[in-house]
Amino acid sequence: MKQWLGGALLAVLACGCSIVDPGDRDELRDRIAAMPPDTMEYLTRLSMNATAVRWLDGRPSDDQVGKLQCRYQAGGQWTDWADQEPRLTVHDMLDCLLNRPFNLTYLMCKDEWESLQRQARKTDLLNSLPIPGGSAVECRFVWDFRYEPENGPAELTDPSAVDTDDIIQGLIALPGPPPGWALPGLVPLLCPLGAGPGWGCPPRPTDLPGEEPTIPEDNEPGDRP
Repeated sequence: MKQWLGGALLAVLACGCSIVDPGDRDELRDRIAAMPPDTMEYLTRLSMNATAVRWLDGRPSDDQVGKLQCRYQAGGQWTDWADQEPRLTVHDMLDCLLNRPFNLTYLMCKDEWESLQRQARKTDLLNSLPIPGGSAVECRFVWDFRYEPENGPAELTDPSAVDTDDIIQGLIALPGPPPGWALPGLVPLLCPLGAGPGWGCPPRPTDLPGEEPTIPEDNEPGDRP
């Protein structure tokens, strides 16, 4: 699993170029748009996951994405909020996005980390107080402003911002079908758009030594059908 997902990271990050659009992209759009709601939810989350990986690409792995702050009440008074360790880092987020068995998004990874750390920190604080169980403890999550969801692309956190082209590009960026893939009918339509050999497609021009992708003369750079 980790080997496959590590390859997915490299493929997602390498897929920064435009893909030439043959005519069957429209058919693929139609096929995706006609998917049942549960399949669309899965594909949307897959695209949101890829968006999060791209957004975090190149950032220092030990950058703080966010942290927990906790305080406790003793003698009727609340203490000041105090920063807790460990902090949520870029490394933690990428590890969750790429190496978890489920199709998680940016906010889902943050929520999972917060839930685990909140319980651990509250337990540690309660056990360290003079009167165990006799005080109240509360914690809150604080984003680092650089990694606040509002500062990222809309597709990072808003499923309604993900369209069929986002889903297509997210699939093409993967080195092959994700675990549990159950939509083999999409593969023949992904191959002409640039999906790699891991999908069972012929090698892309960029996969061949010394080759560069070609753009048909009737396609102007930057055009999007």
